[in-house]
Amino acid sequence: MKNVVRDTALARAAEDHGGMRNNSRAGRPPHLCKRLLRRLGAARNPLVRRSDRVEGLLAGIAVLIALLAVPFAMAIGSADIAAETAASDAQLQSRHQVTATVLTTAAQPVASVGDTAPIANNARVNAVWQPMNGATRTGMITVPNGSATEGTTTPIWLDQAGKQTTAPLTHADAVTNGILVGAFTWLCVVAVLAGAFWVARRVLDHRRAARWADEWAQFAGPEAVR
Repeated sequence: MKNVVRDTALARAAEDHGGMRNNSRAGRPPHLCKRLLRRLGAARNPLVRRSDRVEGLLAGIAVLIALLAVPFAMAIGSADIAAETAASDAQLQSRHQVTATVLTTAAQPVASVGDTAPIANNARVNAVWQPMNGATRTGMITVPNGSATEGTTTPIWLDQAGKQTTAPLTHADAVTNGILVGAFTWLCVVAVLAGAFWVARRVLDHRRAARWADEWAQFAGPEAVR
């Protein structure tokens, strides 16, 4: 008799434990993969419509293309870095920096009351400089406003002809521009995919709404639709 009672108690305890375990599993949220499959319409669910599966398929294709576009954008960025690095090397070889002396003070622009025009950061002044392995030259150059005073010295960049030019492109600038080009390329691909998916979803929503209206009319009758 004691053995029967003990076996019965053990069986009930096992059932209670199993029920608690099943309940705890039932209360847990679905796995991330299952939620993703449901979101894409790939999971088996009788409530999922065909248009939902089409929408999920389109979303998956868009994500896949966006991921495949990453190495493509990186290749474009790398090519741009290589091209701009070569241009930087050529500019560094053909340009050199010298010191110019300002001969005349630049005229300060007169701002009228209520004038909202931006103030220029640079000024054109007459200056003298000596190129490398060349005679002293005098001419008009562009300098910052803080250096547009007579007697002020300022560094300027010259080309092979001894004329003022812009500073050469640095390797850091080449890398930065390449990264921006690659990122912009990938963002353009993502924007096109997002726009195409938005249009497709609007079409599917329109079809779902029309189908819902037809089914409701068949269920409730034409009078209910009105």
